Amino acid sequence: MKFNRSSIDWLTGFALLLGTCFLVACTPDQPVVAVSGKTMGTTWSVKVVSDEINPSNLQQELDDRLVSLNEVFSTYIPESELSLLNRASGLVPISDELARVLDVSQDVYELSEGAFDVTVGPLVNLWGFGPDGPRNGVPDDLEIADAMSRVGFSRVTIEGRELARPDGLVIDLSAVAKGYAVDVLAQLLESKGADRYLVEIGGEVRTRGLNDRDQPWVIGIEAPDMEIRRLYGTIPVTNHGMATSGDYRNFFELEGRFYSHTLDPSTGWPVTHNLASVTVLHESAAFADGLATAFSVLGLDKTMAIAEANNLKVFAIIRENGGFRSLTSSAMDHYLENPQ
Repeated sequence: MKFNRSSIDWLTGFALLLGTCFLVACTPDQPVVAVSGKTMGTTWSVKVVSDEINPSNLQQELDDRLVSLNEVFSTYIPESELSLLNRASGLVPISDELARVLDVSQDVYELSEGAFDVTVGPLVNLWGFGPDGPRNGVPDDLEIADAMSRVGFSRVTIEGRELARPDGLVIDLSAVAKGYAVDVLAQLLESKGADRYLVEIGGEVRTRGLNDRDQPWVIGIEAPDMEIRRLYGTIPVTNHGMATSGDYRNFFELEGRFYSHTLDPSTGWPVTHNLASVTVLHESAAFADGLATAFSVLGLDKTMAIAEANNLKVFAIIRENGGFRSLTSSAMDHYLENPQ
C-alpha cells in the first residue's frame, strides 16, 4: 500500500508559490514589515506595508496571539479548551472564541447541507488520516457504520455559552481554525492602523489594500498534481480571505485505487469525483476555509450550484482527459475583472 500523508499540505508548495509571486520580488517601492513563524503544525507569515510598525514588537504580539489560539483549538495540546471539551460530558462551558468558530462551522455545515462537518474525526481516524497514522487496508462496512454513528454536527447543541456534548462526539476544528486565526491576526493589524497587509497561515490567506507596488496581492494556485509541485495560476487577492482545498497531497493507494483524505460524512467513504482543487474567496478567511473543505466533499456540480445561488467566489480545478481544466463561478468572474 502506498501512503502519501503530507501533513504540511500547502507548507512547502505554498511557500514556493508565495515566493514566486511576491516574496522574492525586487526591492519594494515602499517600506514593508515582514515577520513569520510556526503555529498550528505549519508556518505563518505577515507582510505589512508600513514604516510605523516595529517588527520586533509585531512579531511578539502575533506569536503571543497565536499561542492563545492554540490553547483553544489544538487537538494536540492535552489541556487545550477543545481537548478538554472532547473529554467532557454533558453541558460544557465554552469561551467566546470557541463559540465564534463553532458558529462559523454551523453556518458552513448548513450551507453545504452537511458536507462540512467538524465531528467527522472518527471517520478520519478510521481511514488512517488522523493522529494515529495509516491503517492496513480499507475499513469494512461495519467499521464505517460504527464510526458514522458517532459523527454528526446536528448532534451538537449550543445553549448560550454552553455546549451539550453527546457521548462519543469528538470535535476537530482544523478545517476552519487556521482561517479563523488569519482573521484574528488581520484584526490585530487593523487595530494598529494597518490598512495594507497580507496574513498567511498554512496557505490560508487574508489581505487588505494594495501591496508595496500599489498592486493587488498576487497569490499562487498550486496545480493539483499528485507527483510534482508546480504553479497552476495566480489570483489577485484584495480585501478578501482565501482558502484552497484539494485531494492531491493526502491520500493512499491500494491495489491501484486512490483513497483521498477528503471524506464524505454522508457515506463514510473518500470522495471519488473529479474536483481536484477548489479555491474560495470570501471576506472571512474562516468562512473561506470551511467552504473550501465543504466543496471538496461535494464535487463540481453541487459546488457551482451553491456558489451561484449564494454569490460566492469560487475557482475550481477538475481532472479531465488526463489533464486539468479550471472553472469559475460568476461572482469570481466579476471579481477577476475588477479585483477590489
